[in-house]
Amino acid sequence: MAAVMKMEPVQNGVRSTNHDRNLKLNGVDGGGMVKPDPDGKYFADGAANMDAVQQIQTPAQSLPADNPSRMNDLPDEIQHITENFLSISQLLSRLAQKSHNELQEKIIELAKKPLPIAPTLNGHTDHSNIDDASVENLDKKVLLLRFAQEQHAKWVKALVITEWSKKAGLVSKLIDLKGHLQQQMMTYDLALDSMMTCKRNLAYARLPSPDLKTALQVLTTGNAPWLPDFGYIEPPPLTAKDQLKWLDDINTLLSLRLTIGDHEKIPYHFRSYKISSGRVTFTVEGEFEVDLTIADEDVEKQFWFIDFRYLFAPSPAELSETFRLHLEVKVNDILASEGLAGCYKYLHELVLTHKVSELRRQALQLGRSRWVDTLKIEPLNRSLAIQYWTSRYPPNAPKNWIIIGVHSGAPPPGAQPHPKFKSYVSLRWFRNNLEIKGANVPLNLVSISTETVLKAVIARHVEQILTAIHAKLLEKPRFAKREASLGLHISKMEPTESRLTMQFTHLDTVTVRIDPITGLYALEPRLRLIPAGENSLNMFGKDPVVELERLRNIHALEELMRRGKSLGWQPIVRSPVKMEDLRSILTNREATDALGWFKRQGWNPQFFLLVSLSLSGDRWWLVELGANHPTGARIRSHVPLPFTPGQPNLGDPFFSDLTVFVTAIITQLTDVRELRSRRIRHMTRHIPSPNMPPRLKLPTILIRLSEILPSARAQLVDAGVEGGRTERRGRPWAAESVRLLVTGVQPASSDELASRGMFRAGASTRNDPYICVTASASVVVLDKSKFRLLSSKVDHDVSFSHRTGEFSLRIRAGFGESMISSLASRLQAIERLVEFLDSIGRNRQGVECESITLRKVVFTYADPSPPTPPVHSEAGASLVKPEAPVRRWKVWLDLRKPKSVKVALEPDNPHMRVLDMLQTLVNGEKGLESLPFWLPMTLSAVRGMEAVDESWQQLQISRRGMLEIFNKTLDWTTLRYTLSSSPARRLNLDVRLRQRRGEAWWHICRSDRRAAPEGDEFDKALKKVWEGKGVNWKGLSRAAAGRPAAGIEELLQVVDKAVRTVLEQPLPAAPAQHLQHQQSMAHHPPPAGSLGQTPQQIKAQQMQAQQAKAQQIQAQLQAQAKAKAQGMVGQGLANHANGSRPPHVQRPGGQVRQTRPAPQAPKGNNDVVDLT
Repeated sequence: MAAVMKMEPVQNGVRSTNHDRNLKLNGVDGGGMVKPDPDGKYFADGAANMDAVQQIQTPAQSLPADNPSRMNDLPDEIQHITENFLSISQLLSRLAQKSHNELQEKIIELAKKPLPIAPTLNGHTDHSNIDDASVENLDKKVLLLRFAQEQHAKWVKALVITEWSKKAGLVSKLIDLKGHLQQQMMTYDLALDSMMTCKRNLAYARLPSPDLKTALQVLTTGNAPWLPDFGYIEPPPLTAKDQLKWLDDINTLLSLRLTIGDHEKIPYHFRSYKISSGRVTFTVEGEFEVDLTIADEDVEKQFWFIDFRYLFAPSPAELSETFRLHLEVKVNDILASEGLAGCYKYLHELVLTHKVSELRRQALQLGRSRWVDTLKIEPLNRSLAIQYWTSRYPPNAPKNWIIIGVHSGAPPPGAQPHPKFKSYVSLRWFRNNLEIKGANVPLNLVSISTETVLKAVIARHVEQILTAIHAKLLEKPRFAKREASLGLHISKMEPTESRLTMQFTHLDTVTVRIDPITGLYALEPRLRLIPAGENSLNMFGKDPVVELERLRNIHALEELMRRGKSLGWQPIVRSPVKMEDLRSILTNREATDALGWFKRQGWNPQFFLLVSLSLSGDRWWLVELGANHPTGARIRSHVPLPFTPGQPNLGDPFFSDLTVFVTAIITQLTDVRELRSRRIRHMTRHIPSPNMPPRLKLPTILIRLSEILPSARAQLVDAGVEGGRTERRGRPWAAESVRLLVTGVQPASSDELASRGMFRAGASTRNDPYICVTASASVVVLDKSKFRLLSSKVDHDVSFSHRTGEFSLRIRAGFGESMISSLASRLQAIERLVEFLDSIGRNRQGVECESITLRKVVFTYADPSPPTPPVHSEAGASLVKPEAPVRRWKVWLDLRKPKSVKVALEPDNPHMRVLDMLQTLVNGEKGLESLPFWLPMTLSAVRGMEAVDESWQQLQISRRGMLEIFNKTLDWTTLRYTLSSSPARRLNLDVRLRQRRGEAWWHICRSDRRAAPEGDEFDKALKKVWEGKGVNWKGLSRAAAGRPAAGIEELLQVVDKAVRTVLEQPLPAAPAQHLQHQQSMAHHPPPAGSLGQTPQQIKAQQMQAQQAKAQQIQAQLQAQAKAKAQGMVGQGLANHANGSRPPHVQRPGGQVRQTRPAPQAPKGNNDVVDLT
């Protein structure tokens, strides 16, 4: 039995023995002493629990020195055997550990087994079956039973050994006795064998009998005649000259032999040789040199070995004596039997074997130094296997190794053999358990270096890994579209120089390397998240492309959150919505994508910024959440942010631009909803802004001008023929498209905060939560020539470009507020200004602009044509005196209120009499457009009336008569003359603007024809006027007409002079009935317009007629400007003929004087002042 358990016999009734004692071999003179075992052995305790282990003490510790150890009653010659003894406790502990390990492995094996498929009923799994009889469950039970049987058998054996160990002491004695008997038998056998060997060797030690006769003869005479004489003559020593001659002869013989005799026998690889100093040196490049010579002139004799040298490094400079002797004998034998071919073959194979041995030596040295625990070297038959990167992955992972060995160099099957074919040292590379064919790994056998070979192989392995990663990453859209840089640098010999550079963010570029010794990935620079990503990258089974993509996304998100937090973009750690609600947004989301939620200070609580970072492209969304839902917040709307592809520089400018851009999107969303609520058609475009970086395309809203302006919308009529297109009755003043673009975000001013009930304690900063949005709107006019009178700076927030013909409006609104209302009000103000400029352009003879802004317009006006020279009527001398230079009257229009225009005149302006009518005119529809026409057209008339009125002041004071002027409309005025008499005489004259032969004329006629008798004194006085004629006026038989420029003023004076003549005439007698009717009509004149109508009804009729009159005036003026070179067409005449009224209310109860204080013109500087 190889091993015996030694039990402590105290508890088993066996007497204690000690076999550790000095022994004498066969008791011979104390020789052959056996040393005691100095180490104490551990034996198992034979007790029932078998737990205690008692150490057997050494003889020095247990017995006195003078008392040798004994084993009961056995003699001292019997040696106690203790080798290969094993403690029973150690045996049981190892068996228990092995059982535990096998149990764990069995549990893991059972866990990997597939689970049985539970039957389903109506979609529900049935778990009521307690005894599972499925195939999977039965297989697990069988495996578990087999394991239990195997363990049971092992522990039964352990139980048997444990029971048997109780008698281990007796068995140990038998073992010692049996060993002693075997030793004695061997001693006897060796003694007998030694005697027989000595007998055989003595046969060769016997000597022959000596030749005493010859010895005696030689000793006495000195010579024995019967001894043979060989006659040897010692040759003389060779001189140096003779030696050189002999060497030359040998060189000659060698040259002749190798050239002629053995030329065909020289091996292919021995073609390179040289002859010198009586020897020939054959050289094989990169392997060896051998020196041979000859000892005979016969060409059939062999060559002889002289010296041998290696031609590679590292190699020994000199051969050892032992190796040289062995090599000399071996080479000479081969030269004698096989010639030069055999010599080359033997030495070539010797060198190849030595090269492999050198590679093995260097590999073992590397494994003990720099490459410790990473290389596994396995020597083979003339070959060497080196496994590298042993610690990279677990033992069960694929392995990588190289095999360097001697290849036979045999030609491929079917090829003809060639002498140049030879064996060589080859290298085979196995990567991931697969041999790589055609790797072309350089193997330098002249300067042998195992580390260089390993680096060359590992460099190609690193190249394969990095190239595969690079190819997969290059397929990602981010790198395929060159939005980020991805570089690859490969070194064929130095693996540390191979690297993959991958741009993570605008500033951070990560370099991926592979450690050539350990094979682990190494990332640099060492950023905060790089170590964790590197550990994940080095885990077995991980895809490096996926891990690099995940690391890039996490790093980019971390930098975005870190930089954005310091600039007012607060990251949201927990997603405000559930992931299933994001499926509509993240349609192509990958597992490596990184999602980030951000919120800007000052935003409404329902707006968030969502960022998805991936190599497929970073995507940004503006997400608006709806009202709170019982199951969580829901997405109301989401808008993708069209960032320009690329790596943004996450600095202060980026987040500032991001704030502007996202705010613009929110503002656009608010404006679009406002436009939809108003049913205004619009379009959205992303147009690059010159004030923003190219990557940010701010949203632009294109709005139809005809739909945002009510006046322009009223001018559109549906064509209804060509696809719903619309046509404008008049030519529009601007292009149909209005462009609204958000330009920036600014902190709210104190006034804006006060309007919202807020207060800012300190100065505004870039993180100010209260922000306002600024936007620009542009409108392109169609005819730039109409706006030549307009200055470049129309208002503090409105400008006009004469080069491009574009109005630029700057609008400011609070965050989340719509700009449509502000835009509409500004466009209405511009349209109102455009109407005024258009009217001035058509009425150039009398109106000149001084300054035009959206808040204030200042212009002057005069007569349409210069006054006529003095003329003489038929009744007398000169009636009108020529005036020196023409005075121009100034008008101020206050446009600060969008729905109310205030008119201010100079104090002495003749139009002060009709100021309220002018106020009503400009505040009506197309009022500003009509004002430049009516002021020059009515200037002569109101000036003439003012002059006539002043001439009657003295008559009124003297109570001789009175003149009353009733201005019903701008083109209709009634003059009432009242002459003092009993009864009073009255004359009513209507002064109206009418059209005569395509021209505007002021007509004067009597309006009291019904009340006055035919041919009264007024008719007689006015007959000369009605039948007379002047330069700018003419009589019409029963009326008279004068031109608007100077004729009406002259005509009024002529009529007034004719009425004055009635004051000098006596009062004629009249019938009582007629007198009573005349007095009744004088005290109650008929109202203007139809009889029986109230003033409110008359006013309504006049306002309704104004629209038709204004349009007709515009058309007639345009036609007349082309046809005639004189003045303007009298629109009042045409309207009067048609029975319409101008757009002005009738002055109730006309007065002689204007008693209400008129608005005064501003003094001093007339520049535009911001009055808002």
